[in-house]
Amino acid sequence: MSHDTTLDADLALANRLADAAAGISLSFFRRDVERWSKSDGSLVTKADVAVETELRDRLRRERPNDAVLGEEQGQAGTSERRWIIDAIDGTVDFAAGGPDWGLLIALEVDGRIVLGVCDQPVHQRRYWAVRGNGAFCADSSGVAKPLRVSGGRTLSSARSYVPPPEWWPPDQRAHRVAKALAAGTTPIPHVEHPALQVAAGGYELAVFLLGGPWDIAAPSVIVEEAGGRFSDISGRWDLFSGNAVFSNGNVHDEALRLTSLA
Repeated sequence: MSHDTTLDADLALANRLADAAAGISLSFFRRDVERWSKSDGSLVTKADVAVETELRDRLRRERPNDAVLGEEQGQAGTSERRWIIDAIDGTVDFAAGGPDWGLLIALEVDGRIVLGVCDQPVHQRRYWAVRGNGAFCADSSGVAKPLRVSGGRTLSSARSYVPPPEWWPPDQRAHRVAKALAAGTTPIPHVEHPALQVAAGGYELAVFLLGGPWDIAAPSVIVEEAGGRFSDISGRWDLFSGNAVFSNGNVHDEALRLTSLA
């Protein structure tokens, strides 16, 4: 793939957005932040809204012709270029004072995710990828290290993340899928963001049964650029199906076959 200097500028902007988001979210972290339940029952805090508002304002100034889709404030604008934002991914953990939350930001061009940045301020780790240029992670040292999925090939021994029962959606098929994947793999305790751990080689498989496009877009390109694979549980590349399968690629088809039998 030829080098796209426009994406260099977009990545620089995404990193500035991540810096701004970290500053705002940390200013609310482990304080008595206002919170409430949305119509779907999920939690939102004043910090989520503050971060998303700031990022939208910056994008309006720096990319006025681009559309924006965010978890808290929906879609703004229409364009072949669209930024997809989760201001605080892991709001429940954030509100509880836990460390496993962060910012997810992706850029979609003509229906394809071309850039993703996932920042974890408490862990001081930032993951990113640009389509065709690999995936990377930097810690507090600032040194960028390339990401690569594991080489595991057997589903039964695949280290996996499967949502716990309290996070299962109400439909019975989702319950059967979760049980089948938990029984057919080797689940390990949840550490940080499961999809990013697939990209880093810590898991072979991570499954989300609930999630909007803002939960999935940025991790999808990072996993793919690390050599892995993303789809929904039906095998389609779809950000809007509400579920996601991230894998090292080797165990993906077998995992999908297991879900199809559930």
